Amino acid sequence: MTTKQKSYSFLFGRFVISARAFNCLNLLDVYVATLRHASGRAVPVCPLDPSGKKPSFKARCRNTTTHRDRHGTEFWIQTEGDLSQTTIRLADEC
Repeated sequence: MTTKQKSYSFLFGRFVISARAFNCLNLLDVYVATLRHASGRAVPVCPLDPSGKKPSFKARCRNTTTHRDRHGTEFWIQTEGDLSQTTIRLADEC
C-alpha cells in the first residue's frame, strides 16, 4: 500500500509572523491557511493582470492571500517574489 504525498507549488523561505497576529490568531488555523496558501488554493489579494491571469513568480511579484481564523479575524499571508520570506500579519497591519 502506498500513501499519496502532498506537494506544494513553492517553498516558504523564512517564515515570519507579526506579534499581533501571533497573539490574536488561532495558530492551528494559521497552519492550515499556510498549507492552503502554499498549494495555490487560497484567495489571492493582489489583482489579476489585464490578461486575466495571476502574476507568476517569474515576474518577482509577491503572492498575497487572505484568510480568516475560527473567530473571524482576517489575516494575510504574503510570500515575496524571490521566495525568500513568507509573512503572516493581520489584515489591518498592512
